[in-house]
Amino acid sequence: MNRLCAALLFVPVLHCPPASAADLCPLVAELNLVLADSTGYRAIACPRIGFSILDGQPGMRSQAGAYFPETGRIELAPDLDLTTAYGQSFLLHEMVHAAQFAHGADKGARCPAALEAEAYRVQAQFLQEAGLMRDALLTRMLGDQLGQCGAQPDY
Repeated sequence: MNRLCAALLFVPVLHCPPASAADLCPLVAELNLVLADSTGYRAIACPRIGFSILDGQPGMRSQAGAYFPETGRIELAPDLDLTTAYGQSFLLHEMVHAAQFAHGADKGARCPAALEAEAYRVQAQFLQEAGLMRDALLTRMLGDQLGQCGAQPDY
């Protein structure tokens, strides 16, 4: 990861160049094993990954990542540390979205929120397996809240 980009979080620069494929494709390959095992989707090709403050749409500035199906690009927050399981979980979450679109799951989903529910479930499982139980629980709860198709969970 470009360390300069991570350091620019509080500077008025809003975009850092995409990480080179050589830097992140080995990590994507590792996370593809988790993705395939957790979802049944086939591995995705190493996407273009950028690091930027997500300012493009309302509410996105607070997100740690986003997948853009029209370009196949993943954007991650510039301060996200991909050397940690916590940081990697956000890349995995966005990779789930890439796999969903690659396999047409977006067309068959009950609602767009169902796609989020699946991505959060995989992310929470990854965090739990990494021993980050609190983060896993919070991620699972967030996924339950955001991943409903009109119905709220009963807790």
